Amino acid sequence: MKHLHIERFYLNRADNEYPMTVRVMLRLKDKIDEQILAEALKATQLRYPYLCVKLGVVRDEEGIEHFVYDDNPLPWGLSKGRQPVCLFGEEANEHLLAFSWWDDCVALDFSHVLIDGDSAYRLLRTLLYEYCQRRYDNRLSREGVWVAGDAIDDAEWTDPATLPRPAEIHPLPLPERPKVINLSAEAVSPLAERKEVVQIRIAEEQMMQQVRACGATPATFLSLALARAIARLHPDSAPSVPTVCLAVNLRKAIGTPLTHHSMVGGLFLPFGQELTGKTFSEQAKAFRKMVSEQAYPDNLQAYFWQTQDRMDMMEKLPTVNARHQAFAPVNTLMGQMASCMLSYVGKANLGAAEQYVKEMVAEADAAYMIVLEASAAGGMFTISFSHRFTDDTYLNAFLDELRGQNLTCEIADRHPLQLAPIAFLT
Repeated sequence: MKHLHIERFYLNRADNEYPMTVRVMLRLKDKIDEQILAEALKATQLRYPYLCVKLGVVRDEEGIEHFVYDDNPLPWGLSKGRQPVCLFGEEANEHLLAFSWWDDCVALDFSHVLIDGDSAYRLLRTLLYEYCQRRYDNRLSREGVWVAGDAIDDAEWTDPATLPRPAEIHPLPLPERPKVINLSAEAVSPLAERKEVVQIRIAEEQMMQQVRACGATPATFLSLALARAIARLHPDSAPSVPTVCLAVNLRKAIGTPLTHHSMVGGLFLPFGQELTGKTFSEQAKAFRKMVSEQAYPDNLQAYFWQTQDRMDMMEKLPTVNARHQAFAPVNTLMGQMASCMLSYVGKANLGAAEQYVKEMVAEADAAYMIVLEASAAGGMFTISFSHRFTDDTYLNAFLDELRGQNLTCEIADRHPLQLAPIAFLT
């Protein structure tokens, strides 16, 4: 039995509308062989014993409830079809992750309570290697891939929140953020009942050429394109400005590069009035400067430990349900912090097996009216544009910004956003 620390942030926040689950899909060059995939998944599970857990609740000597992890010896769930199964439910064998397949696709559905995108990439590298070396080439290189039989470093298990807190943290002072355009209240398009996800494909070589040309990174490039799109649709919004919440990996700042835990923070990139009229490259430089300042290690350290302090305060509430209720207003307040959200884990680096991959697609959700998930694999840059509007006004404005940077954009698919639900012990 393991008491939870970092995981509490997502456990307290998750609800039916925003279950804090993510889907990552690999589209391969051939139809999936179910038997080989099942064998590969069995081998993959052996490499990640710390992901073989199920949720439980215990009461301490004062009668206060706490979430815990118990060992789960059952196999990870593998189902056929696009429909995600309920995590922590019977179909998932009570695991907080599950796999599915259809046609030429393999999907991993996982709870942010357990892992984040960085950990999911590691897991998929292993599964892809195990599958491709069985199906295509038993001499396939495993360089950069974790496999069963590795010596598992204790640092993979260690929860960073249980490590000693730095004696002193000196974050850089940051400028006050301007008021945010809240798209849940101020959108120029009517809101829909549920979100749709539109998958946009761009050749990776073309994308990176344009990113380098303006001195950006993929994350700042896409953040800027989205902010500019919103700004064009809200020309009279001052003093409110488009603000992008950019997900950031906290591992390096905390000094725990191997940990499997969800180590995600948020940076806030406002497209302020001072950027209006400047070139895309000048605006990209300003966005990179904001990222550099906010991602200063001590700033991220302060962010991390302040979050843990808040969760410790929440832990004083007597029941897990009480904590969940106390967190309920957070999703409503998020629209006042940012206009939209972008997450880009980075290049997938799938190793030698990437030659068998056509693309990687990630889909997630948060309490913003626009959420972008970007992935790069198989020579393809894929952007999942999730939005909650009845028309394509914001989507088209975003596509116009990308095309204005000489990018060829293809809409590969669009469908209602459907992420795995999760059964909680509440």
